[in-house]
Amino acid sequence: MKATFRTWLRDLEEAGELRRISEPVDPRAISALMAESPQAVLVARVAGYNVAHVGGLLKTRRRVALGLGVAERELGRRLLEGLEHPIPPRLVADSPAQEVVHTGDEVDLTMLPIPLLHTRDGGPYLTSGVVVARNPDGSRNAGMYRLMYRSPRETGIDLASHSDLRALAREAFDVGRPLPIAVALGVHLNEMMAAGYPLPRGVDEFGMAGGLHGEPLELVRALTVDLEVPAEAEIILEGEIVPVGWTHDEGPFGDAYWLMGDVKWNPVFRVTAITHRRDPILYTMNMPWENVWLGRPALEAMAWKALRDARIDVRAVKAGWSSVVAAIRKAAGEGKNALLALLALGAVKLAVVTDDDVDIYDQEELEWALAYRVQADRDVLVVGGARGKHLDPSTRAWELPKGALPMTAKLGIDATVPEGIPASKYEHQRYAFRGRRVDPATATTDLPTVVRRIEECVRGGPRFFLEILEALEDVPYRDVLRAWGEVRRRWALRRDREGRYLLPGSPAEP
Repeated sequence: MKATFRTWLRDLEEAGELRRISEPVDPRAISALMAESPQAVLVARVAGYNVAHVGGLLKTRRRVALGLGVAERELGRRLLEGLEHPIPPRLVADSPAQEVVHTGDEVDLTMLPIPLLHTRDGGPYLTSGVVVARNPDGSRNAGMYRLMYRSPRETGIDLASHSDLRALAREAFDVGRPLPIAVALGVHLNEMMAAGYPLPRGVDEFGMAGGLHGEPLELVRALTVDLEVPAEAEIILEGEIVPVGWTHDEGPFGDAYWLMGDVKWNPVFRVTAITHRRDPILYTMNMPWENVWLGRPALEAMAWKALRDARIDVRAVKAGWSSVVAAIRKAAGEGKNALLALLALGAVKLAVVTDDDVDIYDQEELEWALAYRVQADRDVLVVGGARGKHLDPSTRAWELPKGALPMTAKLGIDATVPEGIPASKYEHQRYAFRGRRVDPATATTDLPTVVRRIEECVRGGPRFFLEILEALEDVPYRDVLRAWGEVRRRWALRRDREGRYLLPGSPAEP
Protein backbone atom coordinates (compact mmCIF):
# COMPACT_ATOMS: atom_id res chain seq x y z
CA MET A 1 0.00 0.00 0.00
CA LYS A 2 1.39 3.40 -0.97
CA ALA A 3 2.08 5.84 1.83
CA THR A 4 -0.33 8.78 1.97
CA PHE A 5 -1.42 11.37 4.50
CA ARG A 6 -4.16 9.00 5.62
CA THR A 7 -1.88 6.00 6.07
CA TRP A 8 0.33 8.27 8.17
CA LEU A 9 -2.63 9.12 10.40
CA ARG A 10 -3.50 5.44 10.63
CA ASP A 11 0.04 4.52 11.66
CA LEU A 12 0.05 7.18 14.38
CA GLU A 13 -3.33 6.06 15.67
CA GLU A 14 -2.30 2.39 15.79
CA ALA A 15 0.80 3.40 17.76
CA GLY A 16 -1.32 5.29 20.29
CA GLU A 17 0.02 8.65 19.11
CA LEU A 18 -3.25 10.08 17.73
CA ARG A 19 -6.66 10.45 19.29
CA ARG A 20 -9.95 11.27 17.60
CA ILE A 21 -12.52 13.67 18.99
CA SER A 22 -16.02 13.04 17.68
CA GLU A 23 -17.97 15.79 19.45
CA PRO A 24 -18.04 19.26 17.83
CA VAL A 25 -15.11 21.56 18.64
CA ASP A 26 -15.18 25.31 18.07
CA PRO A 27 -12.24 26.39 15.86
CA ARG A 28 -11.21 28.89 18.55
CA ALA A 29 -10.31 25.93 20.79
CA ILE A 30 -8.14 24.08 18.27
CA SER A 31 -4.81 25.73 19.11
CA ALA A 32 -5.05 25.08 22.86
CA LEU A 33 -6.28 21.56 22.20
CA MET A 34 -3.19 20.77 20.12
CA ALA A 35 -0.84 22.42 22.61
CA GLU A 36 -2.23 20.60 25.66
CA SER A 37 -2.73 17.13 24.21
CA PRO A 38 -0.04 14.47 24.78
CA GLN A 39 -1.12 12.98 21.44
CA ALA A 40 -1.86 14.32 18.00
CA VAL A 41 -5.52 15.36 17.78
CA LEU A 42 -7.98 14.70 14.96
CA VAL A 43 -11.16 16.76 15.32
CA ALA A 44 -13.72 14.98 13.17
CA ARG A 45 -16.35 17.72 13.54
CA VAL A 46 -15.28 21.35 13.63
CA ALA A 47 -18.27 23.49 14.57
CA GLY A 48 -19.58 25.34 11.51
CA TYR A 49 -17.42 23.42 9.00
CA ASN A 50 -17.57 20.35 6.79
CA VAL A 51 -13.81 19.90 6.97
CA ALA A 52 -12.06 17.90 9.72
CA HIS A 53 -8.91 19.19 11.40
CA VAL A 54 -5.77 17.47 12.65
CA GLY A 55 -2.65 18.78 14.39
CA GLY A 56 0.35 17.66 16.42
CA LEU A 57 1.54 15.00 13.96
CA LEU A 58 5.20 16.04 14.27
CA LYS A 59 5.33 17.09 17.90
CA THR A 60 7.92 14.48 18.99
CA ARG A 61 10.85 12.56 17.55
CA ARG A 62 8.85 9.36 17.97
CA ARG A 63 6.03 10.63 15.75
CA VAL A 64 8.48 11.74 13.09
CA ALA A 65 10.10 8.29 13.18
CA LEU A 66 6.70 6.63 12.82
CA GLY A 67 5.95 8.85 9.84
CA LEU A 68 9.25 8.02 8.15
CA GLY A 69 9.07 4.34 9.11
CA VAL A 70 12.48 4.22 10.83
CA ALA A 71 14.00 4.08 14.31
CA GLU A 72 14.16 7.38 16.19
CA ARG A 73 17.94 7.60 15.82
CA GLU A 74 17.86 7.04 12.05
CA LEU A 75 15.97 10.16 10.92
CA GLY A 76 18.95 11.94 9.38
CA ARG A 77 20.24 8.87 7.58
CA ARG A 78 16.74 8.16 6.26
CA LEU A 79 16.56 11.60 4.68
CA LEU A 80 20.05 11.16 3.27
CA GLU A 81 18.92 7.95 1.55
CA GLY A 82 16.07 9.80 -0.15
CA LEU A 83 18.40 12.62 -1.12
CA GLU A 84 21.04 10.33 -2.62
CA HIS A 85 18.61 7.97 -4.36
CA PRO A 86 15.87 10.17 -5.84
CA ILE A 87 13.04 8.66 -7.88
CA PRO A 88 11.34 10.97 -10.41
CA PRO A 89 7.61 11.54 -9.87
CA ARG A 90 4.90 10.04 -12.07
CA LEU A 91 2.01 11.98 -13.61
CA VAL A 92 -1.48 10.50 -13.18
CA ALA A 93 -4.79 11.51 -14.74
CA ASP A 94 -7.09 11.27 -11.73
CA SER A 95 -6.65 12.44 -8.16
CA PRO A 96 -8.67 12.27 -4.94
CA ALA A 97 -7.35 15.77 -4.28
CA GLN A 98 -9.63 16.95 -7.13
CA GLU A 99 -12.81 15.10 -6.20
CA VAL A 100 -14.41 18.46 -5.35
CA VAL A 101 -13.51 21.63 -7.29
CA HIS A 102 -14.21 25.27 -6.42
CA THR A 103 -13.35 27.97 -8.97
CA GLY A 104 -14.57 31.46 -9.77
CA ASP A 105 -17.10 32.78 -7.28
CA GLU A 106 -16.98 29.48 -5.37
CA VAL A 107 -13.44 30.12 -4.15
CA ASP A 108 -13.75 30.74 -0.42
CA LEU A 109 -10.96 30.09 2.06
CA THR A 110 -13.43 30.40 4.93
CA MET A 111 -14.58 26.88 4.05
CA LEU A 112 -11.39 25.71 5.81
CA PRO A 113 -11.20 25.74 9.64
CA ILE A 114 -7.97 27.75 9.72
CA PRO A 115 -7.20 28.34 13.42
CA LEU A 116 -5.66 31.28 15.22
CA LEU A 117 -2.64 29.65 16.85
CA HIS A 118 -1.06 32.22 19.17
CA THR A 119 -2.25 35.21 21.16
CA ARG A 120 -0.35 37.78 19.07
CA ASP A 121 -0.60 36.21 15.62
CA GLY A 122 -1.72 38.57 12.86
CA GLY A 123 -4.53 36.18 11.95
CA PRO A 124 -5.34 32.53 11.27
CA TYR A 125 -2.49 30.64 9.58
CA LEU A 126 -2.09 27.73 7.18
CA THR A 127 1.18 26.15 8.31
CA SER A 128 1.52 22.74 6.64
CA GLY A 129 1.36 23.66 2.96
CA VAL A 130 3.88 22.40 0.41
CA VAL A 131 4.13 25.28 -2.07
CA VAL A 132 4.88 24.31 -5.67
CA ALA A 133 6.25 26.71 -8.31
CA ARG A 134 8.03 26.52 -11.66
CA ASN A 135 11.62 27.57 -12.34
CA PRO A 136 12.33 29.53 -15.55
CA ASP A 137 13.93 26.42 -17.07
CA GLY A 138 10.69 24.48 -16.54
CA SER A 139 11.87 22.47 -13.55
CA ARG A 140 9.80 22.30 -10.38
CA ASN A 141 10.43 23.92 -7.02
CA ALA A 142 8.74 22.94 -3.77
CA GLY A 143 9.08 24.44 -0.31
CA MET A 144 7.14 25.13 2.86
CA TYR A 145 5.87 28.62 3.62
CA ARG A 146 3.28 29.97 6.02
CA LEU A 147 0.10 31.59 4.71
CA MET A 148 -1.82 34.20 6.75
CA TYR A 149 -5.53 34.45 6.02
CA ARG A 150 -6.43 37.90 4.65
CA SER A 151 -9.77 37.42 2.89
CA PRO A 152 -11.79 34.60 1.28
CA ARG A 153 -9.51 34.68 -1.78
CA GLU A 154 -6.21 36.01 -0.46
CA THR A 155 -3.50 35.15 2.02
CA GLY A 156 -0.19 36.66 2.90
CA ILE A 157 2.85 34.48 2.18
CA ASP A 158 6.08 34.80 4.15
CA LEU A 159 8.89 35.43 1.67
CA ALA A 160 10.88 37.79 3.90
CA SER A 161 13.85 35.42 4.21
CA HIS A 162 16.08 34.13 1.45
CA SER A 163 14.56 31.16 -0.39
CA ASP A 164 14.11 29.79 -3.90
CA LEU A 165 10.48 30.93 -3.91
CA ARG A 166 11.49 34.45 -2.90
CA ALA A 167 13.96 34.52 -5.80
CA LEU A 168 11.30 33.26 -8.22
CA ALA A 169 8.83 35.87 -7.00
CA ARG A 170 11.43 38.62 -7.36
CA GLU A 171 12.23 37.54 -10.91
CA ALA A 172 8.54 37.54 -11.83
CA PHE A 173 7.88 40.90 -10.17
CA ASP A 174 10.83 42.49 -11.97
CA VAL A 175 9.03 41.95 -15.29
CA GLY A 176 5.57 42.72 -13.91
CA ARG A 177 4.28 39.14 -13.94
CA PRO A 178 2.51 37.16 -11.21
CA LEU A 179 4.10 33.91 -10.05
CA PRO A 180 1.75 30.90 -10.36
CA ILE A 181 1.89 28.59 -7.35
CA ALA A 182 -0.09 25.73 -5.86
CA VAL A 183 -0.27 24.79 -2.19
CA ALA A 184 -0.73 21.14 -1.21
CA LEU A 185 -2.23 20.71 2.27
CA GLY A 186 -2.35 17.30 3.94
CA VAL A 187 0.46 15.38 2.26
CA HIS A 188 2.62 12.54 3.57
CA LEU A 189 5.60 13.38 5.75
CA ASN A 190 7.95 12.28 2.96
CA GLU A 191 6.75 15.17 0.78
CA MET A 192 7.02 17.62 3.68
CA MET A 193 10.55 16.53 4.54
CA ALA A 194 11.67 16.81 0.92
CA ALA A 195 10.04 20.23 0.51
CA GLY A 196 11.74 21.46 3.68
CA TYR A 197 15.21 20.23 2.69
CA PRO A 198 17.53 22.94 1.24
CA LEU A 199 18.13 21.38 -2.17
CA PRO A 200 19.94 23.35 -4.88
CA ARG A 201 17.63 25.29 -7.15
CA GLY A 202 16.62 23.17 -10.12
CA VAL A 203 16.71 19.88 -8.19
CA ASP A 204 13.19 18.46 -7.90
CA GLU A 205 12.12 18.03 -4.27
CA PHE A 206 9.51 15.54 -5.43
CA GLY A 207 12.33 13.30 -6.66
CA MET A 208 13.70 13.23 -3.12
CA ALA A 209 10.18 12.49 -1.88
CA GLY A 210 10.07 9.54 -4.27
CA GLY A 211 13.39 8.35 -2.87
CA LEU A 212 11.89 8.45 0.61
CA HIS A 213 8.79 6.59 -0.57
CA GLY A 214 10.83 4.04 -2.50
CA GLU A 215 8.57 4.62 -5.52
CA PRO A 216 7.54 7.54 -7.73
CA LEU A 217 5.40 10.20 -6.09
CA GLU A 218 2.14 10.54 -8.01
CA LEU A 219 1.38 14.03 -9.30
CA VAL A 220 -1.67 15.45 -11.05
CA ARG A 221 -1.94 18.59 -13.16
CA ALA A 222 -3.47 21.57 -11.41
CA LEU A 223 -6.63 22.98 -12.97
CA THR A 224 -5.97 26.72 -13.17
CA VAL A 225 -2.16 26.99 -13.11
CA ASP A 226 0.52 25.18 -15.12
CA LEU A 227 1.84 23.08 -12.25
CA GLU A 228 1.78 19.51 -10.97
CA VAL A 229 0.73 18.77 -7.40
CA PRO A 230 0.70 15.69 -5.12
CA ALA A 231 -2.25 13.58 -6.23
CA GLU A 232 -2.97 12.18 -2.76
CA ALA A 233 -3.16 15.55 -0.99
CA GLU A 234 -6.19 16.42 1.10
CA ILE A 235 -6.58 19.97 -0.21
CA ILE A 236 -4.99 21.99 -3.04
CA LEU A 237 -4.98 25.78 -3.29
CA GLU A 238 -4.17 27.13 -6.75
CA GLY A 239 -3.39 30.71 -7.63
CA GLU A 240 -0.64 33.27 -8.02
CA ILE A 241 1.59 35.53 -6.01
CA VAL A 242 0.50 38.90 -7.33
CA PRO A 243 3.21 41.34 -8.53
CA VAL A 244 2.77 43.97 -5.84
CA GLY A 245 6.13 43.31 -4.20
CA TRP A 246 6.74 43.18 -0.47
CA THR A 247 4.02 45.70 0.30
CA HIS A 248 1.43 44.00 2.52
CA ASP A 249 1.53 43.47 6.26
CA GLU A 250 2.00 39.87 7.39
CA GLY A 251 2.52 38.52 10.89
CA PRO A 252 3.36 38.49 13.71
CA PHE A 253 3.57 34.72 14.03
CA GLY A 254 4.89 32.35 16.69
CA ASP A 255 7.76 30.84 14.74
CA ALA A 256 10.04 27.81 14.85
CA TYR A 257 12.45 29.54 17.24
CA TRP A 258 9.82 29.40 20.03
CA LEU A 259 9.54 33.16 19.75
CA MET A 260 6.95 35.65 18.58
CA GLY A 261 8.04 37.27 15.35
CA ASP A 262 7.35 40.80 14.14
CA VAL A 263 5.02 42.29 11.57
CA LYS A 264 6.66 41.87 8.15
CA TRP A 265 6.03 43.24 4.69
CA ASN A 266 5.32 40.40 2.31
CA PRO A 267 3.61 39.57 -0.99
CA VAL A 268 0.02 38.38 -1.41
CA PHE A 269 -1.20 35.00 -2.68
CA ARG A 270 -4.47 35.21 -4.65
CA VAL A 271 -6.40 31.94 -4.86
CA THR A 272 -7.99 30.92 -8.18
CA ALA A 273 -9.13 27.41 -7.23
CA ILE A 274 -9.62 25.18 -4.21
CA THR A 275 -9.81 21.44 -4.81
CA HIS A 276 -10.11 18.72 -2.20
CA ARG A 277 -11.24 15.24 -1.29
CA ARG A 278 -14.91 14.63 -0.58
CA ASP A 279 -14.10 14.39 3.14
CA PRO A 280 -10.99 16.57 3.50
CA ILE A 281 -8.82 16.95 6.59
CA LEU A 282 -6.98 20.23 7.18
CA TYR A 283 -3.61 19.75 8.87
CA THR A 284 -2.21 22.58 10.99
CA MET A 285 1.32 22.31 12.34
CA ASN A 286 1.50 23.15 16.06
CA MET A 287 4.31 25.67 16.56
CA PRO A 288 7.10 25.59 17.39
CA TRP A 289 7.44 21.85 17.92
CA GLU A 290 6.18 20.58 14.59
CA ASN A 291 8.36 23.03 12.70
CA VAL A 292 11.25 22.04 14.96
CA TRP A 293 10.76 18.34 14.24
CA LEU A 294 10.34 19.01 10.54
CA GLY A 295 13.73 20.74 10.54
CA ARG A 296 15.88 18.63 12.86
CA PRO A 297 16.00 15.49 10.69
CA ALA A 298 17.09 17.69 7.77
CA LEU A 299 19.87 19.19 9.90
CA GLU A 300 20.93 15.71 10.97
CA ALA A 301 21.07 14.63 7.32
CA MET A 302 23.18 17.69 6.43
CA ALA A 303 25.52 16.91 9.34
CA TRP A 304 25.92 13.28 8.24
CA LYS A 305 26.76 14.44 4.72
CA ALA A 306 29.16 17.17 5.86
CA LEU A 307 31.10 14.76 8.07
CA ARG A 308 31.23 12.03 5.45
CA ASP A 309 32.42 14.55 2.85
CA ALA A 310 35.17 15.52 5.31
CA ARG A 311 36.13 11.81 5.53
CA ILE A 312 35.10 11.59 9.17
CA ASP A 313 33.91 8.17 10.40
CA VAL A 314 30.60 9.39 11.86
CA ARG A 315 28.52 6.98 13.96
CA ALA A 316 25.62 9.08 15.30
CA VAL A 317 24.16 12.57 14.89
CA LYS A 318 21.57 14.47 16.92
CA ALA A 319 20.22 17.94 16.14
CA GLY A 320 18.78 20.47 18.57
CA TRP A 321 18.13 24.22 18.71
CA SER A 322 20.48 25.49 15.96
CA SER A 323 22.85 22.86 17.28
CA VAL A 324 24.18 19.47 16.34
CA VAL A 325 26.01 16.76 18.30
CA ALA A 326 27.98 14.04 16.52
CA ALA A 327 29.67 10.86 17.74
CA ILE A 328 32.67 9.84 15.65
CA ARG A 329 35.39 7.20 15.58
CA LYS A 330 38.36 9.47 15.29
CA ALA A 331 41.98 9.53 14.35
CA ALA A 332 44.30 12.19 15.76
CA GLY A 333 43.02 15.70 15.10
CA GLU A 334 39.69 14.63 13.67
CA GLY A 335 37.69 16.04 16.56
CA LYS A 336 38.57 19.57 15.47
CA ASN A 337 38.11 18.73 11.78
CA ALA A 338 34.63 17.41 12.53
CA LEU A 339 33.77 20.62 14.37
CA LEU A 340 34.86 22.75 11.43
CA ALA A 341 32.73 20.68 9.05
CA LEU A 342 29.67 21.06 11.28
CA LEU A 343 30.14 24.77 11.97
CA ALA A 344 30.27 25.40 8.21
CA LEU A 345 26.58 24.48 8.04
CA GLY A 346 24.50 27.65 7.95
CA ALA A 347 21.88 26.33 10.37
CA VAL A 348 24.44 25.37 13.05
CA LYS A 349 25.37 27.80 15.82
CA LEU A 350 26.64 25.21 18.34
CA ALA A 351 28.42 21.95 17.53
CA VAL A 352 29.67 19.22 19.86
CA VAL A 353 31.74 16.19 18.87
CA THR A 354 32.25 13.10 21.04
CA ASP A 355 33.79 9.67 20.63
CA ASP A 356 31.45 6.87 19.63
CA ASP A 357 31.57 5.32 23.10
CA VAL A 358 29.25 8.14 24.22
CA ASP A 359 25.52 7.73 23.66
CA ILE A 360 24.75 11.25 22.47
CA TYR A 361 21.02 10.56 22.82
CA ASP A 362 21.53 10.11 26.58
CA GLN A 363 21.78 13.57 28.15
CA GLU A 364 23.68 12.26 31.19
CA GLU A 365 26.35 10.63 29.01
CA LEU A 366 26.69 13.74 26.88
CA GLU A 367 27.07 16.02 29.90
CA TRP A 368 29.59 13.56 31.38
CA ALA A 369 31.73 13.80 28.24
CA LEU A 370 31.52 17.60 28.33
CA ALA A 371 32.50 17.63 32.00
CA TYR A 372 35.46 15.24 31.90
CA ARG A 373 36.86 15.23 28.37
CA VAL A 374 36.93 18.97 27.73
CA GLN A 375 39.45 21.62 28.72
CA ALA A 376 38.03 24.99 27.67
CA ASP A 377 41.40 26.51 26.69
CA ARG A 378 42.15 23.59 24.38
CA ASP A 379 38.89 22.09 23.17
CA VAL A 380 36.56 25.06 22.53
CA LEU A 381 36.41 26.87 19.19
CA VAL A 382 34.71 30.24 18.71
CA VAL A 383 34.16 31.39 15.14
CA GLY A 384 33.11 35.02 14.90
CA GLY A 385 31.69 36.96 11.98
CA ALA A 386 29.56 34.12 10.62
CA ARG A 387 26.18 34.70 9.00
CA GLY A 388 23.39 34.63 11.55
CA LYS A 389 19.62 34.36 11.52
CA HIS A 390 17.18 37.26 11.58
CA LEU A 391 14.98 35.34 14.01
CA ASP A 392 17.79 35.03 16.59
CA PRO A 393 17.30 37.99 18.99
CA SER A 394 20.89 37.75 20.22
CA THR A 395 22.08 39.03 16.79
CA ARG A 396 20.12 42.28 17.33
CA ALA A 397 19.05 42.05 13.69
CA TRP A 398 16.27 44.62 14.19
CA GLU A 399 18.92 47.33 14.59
CA LEU A 400 20.47 46.66 11.16
CA PRO A 401 19.78 48.67 8.01
CA LYS A 402 17.24 47.13 5.65
CA GLY A 403 18.82 44.33 3.64
CA ALA A 404 21.82 43.91 5.97
CA LEU A 405 22.64 40.40 7.12
CA PRO A 406 22.98 39.69 10.86
CA MET A 407 26.27 38.26 12.06
CA THR A 408 26.73 35.64 14.75
CA ALA A 409 29.49 33.81 16.61
CA LYS A 410 29.56 30.01 16.44
CA LEU A 411 30.72 27.69 19.20
CA GLY A 412 32.35 24.29 18.79
CA ILE A 413 33.25 21.89 21.61
CA ASP A 414 35.57 18.91 21.09
CA ALA A 415 34.47 16.38 23.72
CA THR A 416 36.50 13.50 22.33
CA VAL A 417 39.14 11.77 24.48
CA PRO A 418 42.15 14.11 24.59
CA GLU A 419 45.28 12.94 22.79
CA GLY A 420 47.74 11.13 25.05
CA ILE A 421 45.24 10.11 27.73
CA PRO A 422 44.78 6.30 27.91
CA ALA A 423 41.29 5.09 27.09
CA SER A 424 41.34 3.15 30.38
CA LYS A 425 41.10 6.46 32.23
CA TYR A 426 37.59 6.82 30.80
CA GLU A 427 36.35 3.32 31.51
CA HIS A 428 32.85 3.37 32.98
CA GLN A 429 32.08 1.11 35.91
CA ARG A 430 30.16 -2.04 35.02
CA TYR A 431 27.82 -3.84 37.37
CA ALA A 432 28.96 -7.17 38.78
CA PHE A 433 27.09 -10.22 37.44
CA ARG A 434 24.83 -8.01 35.31
CA GLY A 435 23.20 -9.88 32.46
CA ARG A 436 23.67 -13.36 33.91
CA ARG A 437 21.70 -15.57 36.25
CA VAL A 438 23.10 -16.14 39.73
CA ASP A 439 21.47 -18.93 41.72
CA PRO A 440 21.74 -18.90 45.54
CA ALA A 441 24.71 -21.01 46.69
CA THR A 442 23.74 -23.64 49.25
CA ALA A 443 26.85 -25.85 49.44
CA THR A 444 28.22 -26.66 52.91
CA THR A 445 31.90 -25.78 53.00
CA ASP A 446 34.44 -25.50 55.81
CA LEU A 447 36.51 -22.34 56.18
CA PRO A 448 39.95 -23.92 55.51
CA THR A 449 38.72 -25.37 52.21
CA VAL A 450 37.34 -22.03 51.04
CA VAL A 451 40.57 -20.27 52.10
CA ARG A 452 42.63 -22.78 50.10
CA ARG A 453 40.45 -22.31 47.00
CA ILE A 454 40.83 -18.54 47.18
CA GLU A 455 44.62 -18.87 47.55
CA GLU A 456 44.77 -21.18 44.52
CA CYS A 457 42.66 -18.76 42.52
CA VAL A 458 44.86 -15.77 43.31
CA ARG A 459 48.06 -17.78 42.91
CA GLY A 460 47.00 -18.58 39.34
CA GLY A 461 47.38 -14.96 38.30
CA PRO A 462 46.28 -11.43 39.13
CA ARG A 463 42.57 -11.50 40.03
CA PHE A 464 39.87 -8.93 40.48
CA PHE A 465 37.64 -9.68 43.42
CA LEU A 466 34.87 -10.38 40.90
CA GLU A 467 36.95 -13.24 39.46
CA ILE A 468 37.31 -14.74 42.93
CA LEU A 469 33.54 -14.65 43.41
CA GLU A 470 33.04 -16.24 39.99
CA ALA A 471 35.51 -19.03 40.80
CA LEU A 472 33.68 -19.76 44.06
CA GLU A 473 30.13 -19.27 42.81
CA ASP A 474 29.07 -22.54 44.47
CA VAL A 475 30.09 -21.22 47.91
CA PRO A 476 27.65 -19.07 49.93
CA TYR A 477 28.58 -15.41 49.62
CA ARG A 478 29.01 -14.93 53.37
CA ASP A 479 31.43 -17.89 53.59
CA VAL A 480 33.52 -16.38 50.78
CA LEU A 481 33.77 -13.08 52.65
CA ARG A 482 34.83 -14.85 55.88
CA ALA A 483 37.49 -16.84 54.02
CA TRP A 484 38.67 -13.71 52.22
CA GLY A 485 39.24 -12.06 55.58
CA GLU A 486 41.40 -15.01 56.62
CA VAL A 487 43.41 -14.84 53.36
CA ARG A 488 44.08 -11.15 53.92
CA ARG A 489 45.18 -11.91 57.52
CA ARG A 490 47.65 -14.55 56.34
CA TRP A 491 49.10 -12.78 53.33
CA ALA A 492 50.34 -9.29 52.56
CA LEU A 493 48.46 -9.24 49.28
CA ARG A 494 49.90 -7.19 46.46
CA ARG A 495 48.01 -5.16 43.80
CA ASP A 496 48.90 -4.56 40.18
CA ARG A 497 48.24 -1.29 38.33
CA GLU A 498 44.72 -2.34 37.42
CA GLY A 499 43.85 -3.16 41.02
CA ARG A 500 44.02 -6.97 40.74
CA TYR A 501 45.18 -9.06 43.71
CA LEU A 502 48.42 -11.10 43.80
CA LEU A 503 50.02 -13.37 46.39
CA PRO A 504 53.58 -12.47 47.36
CA GLY A 505 55.97 -14.55 45.29
CA SER A 506 53.30 -15.39 42.73
CA PRO A 507 54.65 -16.17 39.23
CA ALA A 508 52.37 -13.40 37.94
CA GLU A 509 53.78 -10.81 40.36
CA PRO A 510 55.29 -7.88 38.44
